[in-house]
Amino acid sequence: MPFSLPKIGKAPPPLPHFPSVLQAFIFRAAEFVSFDKIARILKTTRENVAQAAEQLGITREETTNIWTSKGYITIIKSMWHILPYAQLLELLEISEEELATLLRQEDFLDIKLSDKPDCPPVLWQEPTDAQIAAAKQAASSLKGLEAEGKRPFDFEYVMPDIRFEGKALFETRMIYLFSGLYQKAFDVDSEEYCSDRMLESYKRLGINAVWTQGVLSQLAEYPFDKTLSRGYESRQMRLRAFTERCAKYGIKVFLYLNEPRSISKSLYDQKPQLGGHIVADDKICLCTSRKNVQEYLTDAVESVCRAAPLLGGFFTITRSENPTNCYSHSTPQTCSCPRCKQKSVGEVIGQVVSCIRNGADRVSRDIKVIAWSWAWKEFNIDIINHLPDRVVLQSQSELFVPYEIGGIKGSVVDYSMGIIGPGQRAIEEWSAARRRGLGTGAKIQVNTTWEGSTVPALPLFGLIEEHLQRLQEQGVSHLMLSWTLGGYPSQNLIHAAKYYTENAVVCTDDDTNAEAYALFCRAFREFPFDMRVLYYGPQNGGPSNLLFEKPTGYRATMTCFAYDDLEKWRSIYPVDIFEQQLEKLCGLWRQGLELLKDDTGSETEIMAEAAYCLYQSSLDQVRFYRARSSGDRTRMKECAEAELATAKRMLALMNKNAAIGFEAANHYYFSKGMIKEKILNCSHLISSL
Repeated sequence: MPFSLPKIGKAPPPLPHFPSVLQAFIFRAAEFVSFDKIARILKTTRENVAQAAEQLGITREETTNIWTSKGYITIIKSMWHILPYAQLLELLEISEEELATLLRQEDFLDIKLSDKPDCPPVLWQEPTDAQIAAAKQAASSLKGLEAEGKRPFDFEYVMPDIRFEGKALFETRMIYLFSGLYQKAFDVDSEEYCSDRMLESYKRLGINAVWTQGVLSQLAEYPFDKTLSRGYESRQMRLRAFTERCAKYGIKVFLYLNEPRSISKSLYDQKPQLGGHIVADDKICLCTSRKNVQEYLTDAVESVCRAAPLLGGFFTITRSENPTNCYSHSTPQTCSCPRCKQKSVGEVIGQVVSCIRNGADRVSRDIKVIAWSWAWKEFNIDIINHLPDRVVLQSQSELFVPYEIGGIKGSVVDYSMGIIGPGQRAIEEWSAARRRGLGTGAKIQVNTTWEGSTVPALPLFGLIEEHLQRLQEQGVSHLMLSWTLGGYPSQNLIHAAKYYTENAVVCTDDDTNAEAYALFCRAFREFPFDMRVLYYGPQNGGPSNLLFEKPTGYRATMTCFAYDDLEKWRSIYPVDIFEQQLEKLCGLWRQGLELLKDDTGSETEIMAEAAYCLYQSSLDQVRFYRARSSGDRTRMKECAEAELATAKRMLALMNKNAAIGFEAANHYYFSKGMIKEKILNCSHLISSL
């Protein structure tokens, strides 16, 4: 097995709003799978499950496989604190090896989830009279709540009439597929996650490229262990079909390469001539100073390009979280590879990019290669000077832009919409690239970020336009408009489209709602920005985050579980300033909502209200846990009541727009069922405080 499952940790946090773990499982699972499957896992009858579900107020079950095919990350997240691994595997109908691979390859989902709570098996037991009564009481808390409306994954996209006239100002306008599959993109046909309607919307919005992850050992024969590339021919066929579908809409497909992936200790023991820097006991870099590794990279890229000749190109991160080349996780001082440590970081990374460029050139010199300077740190200029010709150098536009918020100073690393670029670091990198004759690209966010990822289009039109105008002035030619979050075909992209060509003709309602939009931008500048707030704060889960009456002892995890970890949420901000900044944000945003001249349920209105729910909920959670620390149960109850109202408001918005709560790397970060559970959670707290 190339990957292992996260280790088993401590007991999960209690869920007192459910009479038992059995009933908690049925409540959560009924949203995703059939009663028959639940019964098989519990080792009971369908009738027992249906009766228990009815007691909880559940009368409808999921009868399709839509969640297991498109929302399996949501299922994993929902069951992480309830089921042991064996039953989780049974629910997902996959093997232990498949789950371990999925958790690692789905953009480090294993790290985001952290240790697996120690959950005993959940098996059927006849509910006691007290548990039945408690279940019915819980159901009464949900009575009258409307959870119909838009069905999950029933996404709608804008279809604007934009005329792109004159010279193109940005040659590449690339975005991640809003509902793209990250790890399984080529294990299924692209129609399963990318509709023609989405491609048509992208075309109308001026998007001419989309990207998805590509793992070379899955897309081309892996010569060092051919069993690892089993099925690559089928994946190449699906990639080709996808590029051909996209070509009908004038869209190119780019693959994100993070190569060459590290090898296991067992493979290294068999073929020690492959190894380089040792990252960990079972993570050994595939040394790119070795000729056979260089040949593998070049040949694999060529194979992919020949299989899909309409491919737009590749972008690569060479110093990412994944161990790849020998300098991906080391410096000349710490590198343990005897070959690479004799070279500079620029030489080694330049060689990696050269292999990719050479492989593409064997098929077509028109295939683009983009080298992203992510985490190049002090080696950036050396690396740029060693890049091959005809490569685009891409920088995070807002990297290292300084800020002061609430009197607290910091600088941006990534994912900011409130603090816009370009910063001096990006400008210097683009200048160095131009001296080499290389193209220049910027990675930005035009839809959403971890500042509020579950609202797929934060209505920050003024900030978006100002950022793009600045990039125009810098002469940047290529745009990466999103990471895995932010690919929604939205009103935001209509505003961005104004800057793609010299004379783009775009119609918006700026004049009608200019004051409201300006207030949203002012409000967003008050967000207590820091990378750790983005990753660990409560704002992504918002009203789906459960409230805990007593400390859980759990630490917030990266973009996944916020728990009750206020200390980690606030990061560099003193807790009073953290709360004050959220108060400022919510106050200004609320003023904007009051001015928004729109009662038609438009996308912008829904997104603006949903964003307010995220931030108001975050504020009330901070207040709740501060009150808990001081023993103020009256204040805790008030906060729970506020959270109850916000959860109901968010549920109503989800009924209007199926995109609310969805983010490609987490699928549905929260579902309607999770919001309904928060309503149960708040109702139980209110009655007990």
